[in-house]
Amino acid sequence: MKLSAVTRGLGLAVVLLPQVVGATVVHQDASEFTLRHEAELNQSSAEVYRALAALPQWWDPAHSYSGSADNFTFELAAGSCFCERWGEASVEHLRVLYSVPEREVRLRGALGPLQNMPVNGLLRWRIVPSGKGAVLTWEYQVWGAASSKLDRMAAAVDRVLAQQLESMRGYLESEVPR
Repeated sequence: MKLSAVTRGLGLAVVLLPQVVGATVVHQDASEFTLRHEAELNQSSAEVYRALAALPQWWDPAHSYSGSADNFTFELAAGSCFCERWGEASVEHLRVLYSVPEREVRLRGALGPLQNMPVNGLLRWRIVPSGKGAVLTWEYQVWGAASSKLDRMAAAVDRVLAQQLESMRGYLESEVPR
């Protein structure tokens, strides 16, 4: 069987993907969706937690309002804000609800275009030691009015979260000394 160049390229891309255990839209309907991304990382739980805290350094500024990660602020403490400020303008992306070093962080908020809708979201980062590294699970649940037609948004939000997780992985691999 002869494979086209595109098919061979897609196969190679799948083989070269980092150790992503799972990335999926778990559930979606007009009034809610749940997304889950899980990655095996070579860094310890402590290093992964520190990387999460360094969010302004790895969050892709293409998914910001100002276009610059220099305008982000973030602290892993209850009540803290993943916020963005530029000139006289500002936006709250997420608010920290719960933070246990090396284990779990919960954040509440509607990311990006979801902020224009009558919805809310809960983003959970869970870190579990695994061998010499850790498994990081991101789960984002969004719910609201059925008129929001959230099932139409799930795939796009899923792609953005997958991109952010890979950006964080890149940060970890380039910034964390071995």
